[in-house]
Amino acid sequence: MGAVLLVAASPLLATTATAEPVPDHPALGAVFPLGDHSAPKTGYKELAPGVTYRVFTQGAASDVWTVWVRYADGQELTTAESTATARAAELRTAEFGDARVVPVKSPATADTYAQTFYGVHVGSYATVTEAKALQAELKAQGFADSRVLYTAETNPDSRGPWQIRVITVRPDAQVDLRAEHGANVSGSDTVRQLSASAGALAAVNGTEFDIKSVNNTHFMDHEGVPQGLYMKNNVLLGAPNNGRTALLLNTAGGGHRITEVKSRTWITAPDGTTRDVDGINRVAGQILGCGGVGDDFRKTAAEGNVPRLDPWRNGTCYDPNEIVVFRPEWGADTPAPADEWAGTRVTEVVLNGNWDVLHLRDAPGPIPAGGRVLQGVGKGGEWLRALKTGDRVTPRTSVTDMAGNPVTASALAAFGGGTPALMRDGRVWLNPAANGTAHVSCALPAPVTGCRPSGVLTARHPRTLAGISPEGHLMLVTIDGRNPQAGVGVTLPEAARVMEWLGARDAVGLGSGGDTTLMVENSLYNRPWDQWEDTAPRERAVSNAVVVVKRP
Repeated sequence: MGAVLLVAASPLLATTATAEPVPDHPALGAVFPLGDHSAPKTGYKELAPGVTYRVFTQGAASDVWTVWVRYADGQELTTAESTATARAAELRTAEFGDARVVPVKSPATADTYAQTFYGVHVGSYATVTEAKALQAELKAQGFADSRVLYTAETNPDSRGPWQIRVITVRPDAQVDLRAEHGANVSGSDTVRQLSASAGALAAVNGTEFDIKSVNNTHFMDHEGVPQGLYMKNNVLLGAPNNGRTALLLNTAGGGHRITEVKSRTWITAPDGTTRDVDGINRVAGQILGCGGVGDDFRKTAAEGNVPRLDPWRNGTCYDPNEIVVFRPEWGADTPAPADEWAGTRVTEVVLNGNWDVLHLRDAPGPIPAGGRVLQGVGKGGEWLRALKTGDRVTPRTSVTDMAGNPVTASALAAFGGGTPALMRDGRVWLNPAANGTAHVSCALPAPVTGCRPSGVLTARHPRTLAGISPEGHLMLVTIDGRNPQAGVGVTLPEAARVMEWLGARDAVGLGSGGDTTLMVENSLYNRPWDQWEDTAPRERAVSNAVVVVKRP
């Protein structure tokens, strides 16, 4: 079947006398994969027949506050130990005697090689206030580019603490697993709002998205637009960054999958000419996460515009010659194209639900109820201008795994992963290069000369994870982070080991960081934490959510 085109945390639960059925717990004898590997404290609750909640807590605060001083190029890491040594010496000459080189080891994966990076830290303090005072001193001495952090972020020997929460849904549970977004896919809502709207038994945050942030310098003014694949009830509402790993619920034949996904959407005019559609429900001309089709390129300082059709998590690609289709789920009106192409001609073809052309226009405008709008810029606009009122356009869409097998089904809910795959066929297996999350050029085979470093595999963050057990049970997992007293988070390799410990066969991450949220029975069960120095939970508005809803 083809796809349709488109707070305060709750107290920990005490262990109850309720019998806990296999396999809703780690395998017998499995050693906790974090910290000193001691057995965690546990809590358990049955939410509904076939749906359980578990919580695991382990470890205690053992790290310190410090200041991470960046290099002249603005990076926190370098592949050259000599560069780090020189930076530390520069700081010591300026009488910051506690400057030290910190090695950060990124492990090998299925498609990246191992690499050691080097950062420079200054100071060791018990409180964030002391570290911020040092940061101010550094700035006064000319070292303005730095940040305060808790060393658990990259310390491989951290003792935690950790808080891991798991919702397990068995195949026979009388619940529905759905995708849920707010009033439109171009906006954002908290998981609390999305859970309440769906009447959910439980809910976690879904895809990563375009977020308004000082760290997102290419924000496209529509917070909440999914980064990559998003499908609700088999309707394609966000096209995948082709090749990235995704969570697929209610797939053909029943059950769930975690696999790499690609899509193609194309339209045929009455004269038989065919044109690929570049995007679904996103700003034309700019592609968050790359991995598109057509004339996409990324900008580089050294090489200029470089063609790029592979994914690049949180990266930005551009295309001056696009057609993007907007469904009513986008919102009331189509958006203007990306700022990059401001002033260029825009052509829109307004369609009814049968894809009959109602009229053409030269500017963004309303999306008709039940209809569609095709927006074109550059060569895409030229193609659209050949259409006329009364023409019928024929749309086609395929959503497949990388082998070309369709993944769609009538109730499919699909979420583009925010991480590489974490497990495949019962073993820890990460593919960051395929997901555009490698330390850039550090993909196999190893380049002749170094690569730009990234902490994607080495930094601990809050995580929302999804796993599927050999028995077909879906696990929705949140791991709190950036909170020295409650939870320091996990790296991606640690996340993989946690999912292995929980008994997953396949696993992937969803949104992470400040996105990570778990709602159970209309109550916030975890501690969403945005920054290390925050002092209270903060529920972030997100793009969409995975919801578990009781059947009537």
